[in-house]
Amino acid sequence: MTWNIGVPAVGNQLTADIPDIQENLDCLGPYGVIWVPAEAMTPTVTNGAEAGSTEYATQDIMVNYFAFDGATEEFVSFNLVMPENWNRSTVKAKFYWTGAAGADAAETVEWEIGGNAIGNDEAIDAAIGTAQVISDTVLTAGSARVHISGATPAITIGGTPALGDLIHFKVSRNVGGTDDMDDDAWLLGVAIQYTISNQISAW
Repeated sequence: MTWNIGVPAVGNQLTADIPDIQENLDCLGPYGVIWVPAEAMTPTVTNGAEAGSTEYATQDIMVNYFAFDGATEEFVSFNLVMPENWNRSTVKAKFYWTGAAGADAAETVEWEIGGNAIGNDEAIDAAIGTAQVISDTVLTAGSARVHISGATPAITIGGTPALGDLIHFKVSRNVGGTDDMDDDAWLLGVAIQYTISNQISAW
């Protein structure tokens, strides 16, 4: 699509072509990403992961994390109010993590995440949608390297998501799958990708 706009000139009329605005927006991409650090998460009372922090001494870099056991499935959760340009459809997640000091290269860790939408006057203790799992591999032994998982399959949020809902996410280490790392996996944070297609309206 091209817009033709008359621009006054000396003695005549110039016609300027302006590219379709949508083409410009497409260059920005139809997705948004939300970063959720470990500090924004809460361990569940039942089988909650253990919060911790460590300093990498050379540069005095502090890292906060949740330590997930290699034998017992443990959980943390966090809540988001999604941006109003979210299309209210599926989302995906990537996990930022590292292994405890005893982690060995080539071992596998599986991360799992699901979510549900809670609207005005709806029950907080509602069923979470089907969780999705992503496997990742220890690249370097020990706890000094960041690992970034691939994206999960599409996550369907439980309930009927509406703009302004509280979206509750629950994260665990799926120790019952192909996960074979005996040591703790330290979760540093989760990136949530969503699709942008909704027009934002004034409140």
